[in-house]
Amino acid sequence: MLIKLKEFLSSDQLSYRVSENFVIDDEDFLSKTHLDKSIVFAGEFYKVDESVILNGTVMYTVKDKCARCLDEFDNKIETKFEALIVKQLDEDSESDEIQLKITDGCVDLQETIKQIIYLSMPMKSLCSKDCKGICPNCGVNLNNDNCKCEDNLTDPRFDKLRDLLKD
Repeated sequence: MLIKLKEFLSSDQLSYRVSENFVIDDEDFLSKTHLDKSIVFAGEFYKVDESVILNGTVMYTVKDKCARCLDEFDNKIETKFEALIVKQLDEDSESDEIQLKITDGCVDLQETIKQIIYLSMPMKSLCSKDCKGICPNCGVNLNNDNCKCEDNLTDPRFDKLRDLLKD
């Protein structure tokens, strides 16, 4: 995804907005991440002194499995980032800021967006905030069915204590 900034850089404008649908063609990346090809990128470039800063948002959809009930669902994720547009990348810098190199008045966001997507993917996802999960005893999805297990199941480690209470 190339963003052309030549006109913006030579103008008196202080900011430049971009909003585009972006398609990733890297099949290996798509298969590893279970990512939908279509991604929405929205960003605003700002001139600050001699620098150009990008405040961006990436919105994408991932086929995910719920950590509680194990059902598949489409997880819509939105992540924000900030990048500094530079003429020459500083390889030796130990800074955590994202640097994008400008070449011939254009900035290529493809690799940066892929990295941002990869780093922003959740480790565990829930299909909904009130997901009930599965019964640990019979394995029924409690969102769809009622469990027929006994409610008085206890931890066998506490059986001796329960026997003390009977007396």
